[in-house]
Amino acid sequence: MSASIAAAAMGMASFATPAQAEPVQHMEKDRHCVVNLSDAGAPMACYDTFTEAVATATGGRIADAPDNAAKALGDARFAARLNAAGVKKDDTGSTLAASSPVSIMFDDADFGGDSLTYTADHDCTGPTNDVDFRVHLVQANWNDRFGSYKAFRNCFLSLFEDLDWTGASIGFAGTRTDLGILDDETSSIRWS
Repeated sequence: MSASIAAAAMGMASFATPAQAEPVQHMEKDRHCVVNLSDAGAPMACYDTFTEAVATATGGRIADAPDNAAKALGDARFAARLNAAGVKKDDTGSTLAASSPVSIMFDDADFGGDSLTYTADHDCTGPTNDVDFRVHLVQANWNDRFGSYKAFRNCFLSLFEDLDWTGASIGFAGTRTDLGILDDETSSIRWS
Protein backbone atom coordinates (compact mmCIF):
# COMPACT_ATOMS: atom_id res chain seq x y z
CA MET A 1 0.00 0.00 0.00
CA SER A 2 2.85 2.42 0.70
CA ALA A 3 4.09 1.82 -2.87
CA SER A 4 0.72 2.89 -4.28
CA ILE A 5 0.71 5.99 -2.04
CA ALA A 6 4.20 6.84 -3.27
CA ALA A 7 3.10 6.31 -6.88
CA ALA A 8 0.06 8.51 -6.34
CA ALA A 9 2.24 11.21 -4.77
CA MET A 10 4.63 11.03 -7.72
CA GLY A 11 1.69 11.34 -10.10
CA MET A 12 0.38 14.39 -8.26
CA ALA A 13 3.85 15.93 -8.30
CA SER A 14 4.10 15.48 -12.03
CA PHE A 15 0.81 17.28 -12.53
CA ALA A 16 2.00 20.20 -10.38
CA THR A 17 5.29 20.64 -12.24
CA PRO A 18 3.90 22.01 -15.54
CA ALA A 19 1.89 24.68 -13.71
CA GLN A 20 5.03 25.86 -11.92
CA ALA A 21 7.02 25.85 -15.15
CA GLU A 22 4.70 28.24 -17.00
CA PRO A 23 6.36 31.50 -18.05
CA VAL A 24 5.72 34.54 -15.91
CA GLN A 25 3.20 36.87 -17.51
CA HIS A 26 3.94 40.58 -18.11
CA MET A 27 3.82 42.44 -14.81
CA GLU A 28 0.68 44.49 -14.29
CA LYS A 29 2.67 47.31 -12.70
CA ASP A 30 4.26 49.65 -15.22
CA ARG A 31 8.02 49.92 -15.33
CA HIS A 32 9.86 52.99 -16.51
CA CYS A 33 13.39 52.66 -17.87
CA VAL A 34 16.16 55.06 -18.92
CA VAL A 35 18.97 54.56 -21.49
CA ASN A 36 21.70 57.11 -22.28
CA LEU A 37 22.42 57.28 -26.04
CA SER A 38 25.60 59.32 -25.43
CA ASP A 39 27.19 56.61 -23.29
CA ALA A 40 27.13 53.27 -25.09
CA GLY A 41 28.45 51.48 -22.01
CA ALA A 42 25.79 52.80 -19.64
CA PRO A 43 23.33 50.11 -18.54
CA MET A 44 19.58 50.54 -18.79
CA ALA A 45 18.09 51.47 -15.42
CA CYS A 46 14.43 50.79 -14.57
CA TYR A 47 12.18 52.26 -11.90
CA ASP A 48 8.74 51.59 -10.47
CA THR A 49 7.46 55.09 -11.24
CA PHE A 50 7.56 57.55 -14.12
CA THR A 51 8.57 60.22 -11.58
CA GLU A 52 11.73 58.29 -10.64
CA ALA A 53 12.62 57.66 -14.29
CA VAL A 54 12.28 61.36 -15.18
CA ALA A 55 14.38 62.34 -12.17
CA THR A 56 17.14 59.98 -13.35
CA ALA A 57 16.80 61.03 -17.01
CA THR A 58 17.23 64.69 -16.07
CA GLY A 59 20.01 64.21 -13.54
CA GLY A 60 17.63 65.28 -10.76
CA ARG A 61 16.74 68.60 -12.44
CA ILE A 62 13.08 67.47 -12.63
CA ALA A 63 12.26 65.49 -9.49
CA ASP A 64 8.56 66.32 -9.30
CA ALA A 65 7.20 64.86 -12.56
CA PRO A 66 3.63 63.59 -12.32
CA ASP A 67 3.53 59.80 -12.04
CA ASN A 68 0.84 59.61 -14.74
CA ALA A 69 2.94 59.84 -17.92
CA ALA A 70 0.02 60.51 -20.28
CA LYS A 71 -1.17 63.38 -18.10
CA ALA A 72 2.37 64.74 -17.74
CA LEU A 73 3.03 64.73 -21.49
CA GLY A 74 -0.30 66.42 -22.16
CA ASP A 75 0.88 69.37 -20.05
CA ALA A 76 2.71 71.91 -22.24
CA ARG A 77 4.55 73.32 -19.21
CA PHE A 78 5.95 69.90 -18.31
CA ALA A 79 7.05 69.28 -21.92
CA ALA A 80 8.79 72.69 -21.89
CA ARG A 81 10.60 71.70 -18.68
CA LEU A 82 11.81 68.48 -20.32
CA ASN A 83 13.02 70.41 -23.37
CA ALA A 84 14.89 72.85 -21.13
CA ALA A 85 16.39 70.09 -18.95
CA GLY A 86 19.24 69.66 -21.45
CA VAL A 87 20.78 72.92 -20.30
CA LYS A 88 22.34 73.51 -16.91
CA LYS A 89 24.55 76.21 -15.45
CA ASP A 90 27.91 75.73 -13.79
CA ASP A 91 29.06 77.62 -10.68
CA THR A 92 30.04 80.65 -12.78
CA GLY A 93 26.68 80.78 -14.59
CA SER A 94 28.04 79.42 -17.86
CA THR A 95 25.70 77.18 -19.83
CA LEU A 96 26.63 73.49 -20.02
CA ALA A 97 25.08 70.68 -21.99
CA ALA A 98 23.44 68.07 -19.78
CA SER A 99 22.07 64.64 -20.43
CA SER A 100 18.28 64.72 -20.59
CA PRO A 101 15.45 63.09 -22.57
CA VAL A 102 15.45 63.14 -26.37
CA SER A 103 12.42 60.83 -26.48
CA ILE A 104 10.12 58.79 -24.31
CA MET A 105 8.78 55.59 -25.85
CA PHE A 106 5.63 53.94 -24.51
CA ASP A 107 4.32 50.40 -24.49
CA ASP A 108 0.81 51.47 -25.48
CA ALA A 109 -0.87 54.09 -27.66
CA ASP A 110 -1.53 57.54 -26.19
CA PHE A 111 1.56 57.45 -23.92
CA GLY A 112 0.27 54.50 -21.89
CA GLY A 113 1.91 51.56 -20.17
CA ASP A 114 5.60 51.07 -19.50
CA SER A 115 8.05 53.71 -20.75
CA LEU A 116 11.61 53.80 -22.07
CA THR A 117 13.29 57.20 -21.91
CA TYR A 118 16.25 57.75 -24.20
CA THR A 119 18.61 60.51 -23.02
CA ALA A 120 21.53 62.24 -24.71
CA ASP A 121 24.06 64.94 -23.90
CA HIS A 122 23.03 67.26 -26.75
CA ASP A 123 20.01 68.37 -28.75
CA CYS A 124 19.19 67.09 -32.21
CA THR A 125 20.27 69.43 -35.01
CA GLY A 126 16.85 69.74 -36.58
CA PRO A 127 17.01 68.86 -40.25
CA THR A 128 15.90 65.30 -40.91
CA ASN A 129 18.53 64.72 -43.60
CA ASP A 130 21.10 63.83 -40.92
CA VAL A 131 21.07 61.36 -38.05
CA ASP A 132 21.95 62.59 -34.57
CA PHE A 133 21.47 59.31 -32.68
CA ARG A 134 20.65 55.76 -33.64
CA VAL A 135 19.84 52.43 -32.04
CA HIS A 136 20.38 49.51 -34.40
CA LEU A 137 18.42 47.13 -32.12
CA VAL A 138 16.37 48.28 -29.15
CA GLN A 139 17.00 46.59 -25.82
CA ALA A 140 15.76 42.96 -25.86
CA ASN A 141 12.95 43.48 -23.39
CA TRP A 142 11.70 46.47 -25.43
CA ASN A 143 11.91 44.97 -28.93
CA ASP A 144 8.52 44.96 -30.67
CA ARG A 145 6.76 46.70 -27.77
CA PHE A 146 6.39 50.41 -28.59
CA GLY A 147 2.93 51.87 -29.14
CA SER A 148 3.59 55.65 -28.99
CA TYR A 149 6.31 58.21 -28.32
CA LYS A 150 7.10 61.86 -27.72
CA ALA A 151 10.40 63.50 -28.69
CA PHE A 152 12.18 66.44 -27.06
CA ARG A 153 15.13 68.76 -27.63
CA ASN A 154 14.46 69.42 -31.31
CA CYS A 155 14.43 65.67 -32.16
CA PHE A 156 12.32 63.76 -34.66
CA LEU A 157 12.23 59.96 -34.75
CA SER A 158 12.02 57.43 -37.56
CA LEU A 159 11.13 53.87 -36.53
CA PHE A 160 11.97 50.63 -38.35
CA GLU A 161 10.49 47.16 -38.16
CA ASP A 162 13.80 45.28 -38.23
CA LEU A 163 17.29 45.74 -36.86
CA ASP A 164 19.79 47.98 -38.63
CA TRP A 165 17.07 50.32 -39.92
CA THR A 166 15.47 47.87 -42.36
CA GLY A 167 11.97 46.60 -43.02
CA ALA A 168 8.82 48.67 -42.85
CA SER A 169 9.32 52.16 -41.44
CA ILE A 170 7.51 55.31 -40.45
CA GLY A 171 9.10 58.64 -41.24
CA PHE A 172 10.43 61.31 -38.94
CA ALA A 173 7.96 62.87 -36.51
CA GLY A 174 8.22 64.53 -33.12
CA THR A 175 5.20 62.82 -31.57
CA ARG A 176 3.12 59.80 -32.45
CA THR A 177 0.24 58.74 -30.23
CA ASP A 178 -0.22 55.57 -32.31
CA LEU A 179 2.43 53.78 -34.35
CA GLY A 180 0.06 52.26 -36.90
CA ILE A 181 1.77 49.45 -38.84
CA LEU A 182 4.72 49.53 -36.43
CA ASP A 183 2.63 49.17 -33.26
CA ASP A 184 4.49 46.48 -31.30
CA GLU A 185 6.82 46.01 -34.29
CA THR A 186 9.70 48.50 -33.78
CA SER A 187 13.24 47.10 -33.61
CA SER A 188 15.49 50.05 -34.56
CA ILE A 189 15.31 53.85 -34.29
CA ARG A 190 16.94 56.97 -35.74
CA TRP A 191 16.79 60.45 -34.19
CA SER A 192 17.31 63.54 -36.31
